[in-house]
Amino acid sequence: MLQSKRNPVTPALTAKSTLLTSDEAVDIALQHYGLRVRAHRLSGEKDSNFRISTEGGDEYLLKVVNPGEDPAVTNMHTMALRHVEERDPGMPVQRVVPTRDGRLDFEIDYGPDDRRAVRLVTFTKGELQRKSPQTCRQRRNIGASLARLQEALEDFRHPAEDHFSTWDLKNTLSLKPMIDEIKDASKAAELLSWVDRFAMEVVPKIPSLRAQVVHNDLNSDNVVVDPHETDRVVGIIDFGDMVRTPVIFDAAVAAAYQLTEADDPMAAACDFLTGFHGRRALLAEEVDVLFTTIVARTVMRIAITEWRAVRFPENRAYILRNTPQAWLQFHRLAEIPHSRAADMLARALSF
Repeated sequence: MLQSKRNPVTPALTAKSTLLTSDEAVDIALQHYGLRVRAHRLSGEKDSNFRISTEGGDEYLLKVVNPGEDPAVTNMHTMALRHVEERDPGMPVQRVVPTRDGRLDFEIDYGPDDRRAVRLVTFTKGELQRKSPQTCRQRRNIGASLARLQEALEDFRHPAEDHFSTWDLKNTLSLKPMIDEIKDASKAAELLSWVDRFAMEVVPKIPSLRAQVVHNDLNSDNVVVDPHETDRVVGIIDFGDMVRTPVIFDAAVAAAYQLTEADDPMAAACDFLTGFHGRRALLAEEVDVLFTTIVARTVMRIAITEWRAVRFPENRAYILRNTPQAWLQFHRLAEIPHSRAADMLARALSF
């Protein structure tokens, strides 16, 4: 369950590769999709992502995946998008665009140990939640949207669904070697104490929790809202961290990204969870592990980004852009007595 006998780090987190240029993206669009476009490279930690536009005004997102990612995993992301489109045609997710010869994704060989998967999807227009005014109603709508996405994915299966991911909360114990590398011993000890709590309180219950393929990264940069009606969700993007894991972990990940700087950091998370629960009811055993799992996600954010920043100093600023906020959220959550957090969640979800 915890992959203790396997490499504790997702290969794509360690693979070094040169990002493609806009000219290369233009060539891919023409050669493989028959599209004459302009390309603008978007920021990213490991993949080459481009917003491309045609003279007619159509816009797409071209993703050339880091060579460390197994092509089967890339295909899982692709097929999940198609599955959602089939199960819930109105669900606001990107649509996969086939190549000229009908492939949904394909690989390009850039040299020894450098084969990269490629996928083209429609571009989701709107405003990122992170940049929008954030309200209780918006957070509830995001919660309901994630629940709806889970429903669309409930019967999705793929050969790569059980691939190891460092970002999968069921692999939280694999963070220990990363945390051991943090130079500040007191900070490392704080993080490790919550990994140990997760091991005691959550790990024994994992086999009995509902599980399926989930999005696994619904942060405020992966939610797109209507710029004129910012409480309305118009897109869920970036399916690159998908994995089969307990559904409550998916909800906990998203809740962790809804924490605010308000006096009570859990209040905003409860807004999100109320919206989720109203669409897809959480079970008592899932709510029991929720708070510890939310804190574990903040530990994960800190541990992985600190670890990657050391290995990719040229991209350090981008990798660590949200880490100070994660530390702040971690400390504020860690100060909340578990009994108080459990009571808040129970009241918000009517348990």
